Amino acid sequence: MKTKRLLLTGLMTALSLFTLDIQAQNCKYKINEIDKFTNKYTKLTKPEKVIGTFYTTGEFSVKKTDTSYFFIFDYVLSSYSNFDPYSIKKSAQLIFLLENGETVTLNSADDINGTKKTVIGLPPVYMCYLTNVSYPVTKNQVEQFFKSKVKSIRFYRTESNGKEDYLDNEIKKRNQDDIQNLIKCVI
Repeated sequence: MKTKRLLLTGLMTALSLFTLDIQAQNCKYKINEIDKFTNKYTKLTKPEKVIGTFYTTGEFSVKKTDTSYFFIFDYVLSSYSNFDPYSIKKSAQLIFLLENGETVTLNSADDINGTKKTVIGLPPVYMCYLTNVSYPVTKNQVEQFFKSKVKSIRFYRTESNGKEDYLDNEIKKRNQDDIQNLIKCVI
């Protein structure tokens, strides 16, 4: 009886290590280290593109520092019409609509001012870059992302005149696993 239990335990351990090894092969990191000054362990995944339209591109990565989680977004907004760069104000909302109908609302950690660039052409394309936008995520919110896939994202931005508005972006089926997979890489 003990031999069977030991064999079963050994088999389960080997299977879980094999599963972890497969999962780890899909994880790519920008940072995966212990900071020599703070002694805090930090993991930051390489970004995955989750939003891709002509007017909006959004790349997403996940960061874990000790027990704190963050979603990091890089947005590019483009238009044929000239516009002043957008910004994202501290505590601006980022709302995820899940397939099960629940929402997860995050608030940005910092003020981010966009950078404007113009691509010369006929007509010219005006682009606003909002980079390294950090949204703290609680452990409960992390768990919500495993209950259901993300169907749509709404992010709030501020125009140069101070007016806040938002953009809704549907997540393509092929990208719906990306957020869950990136979270798995830092847990």
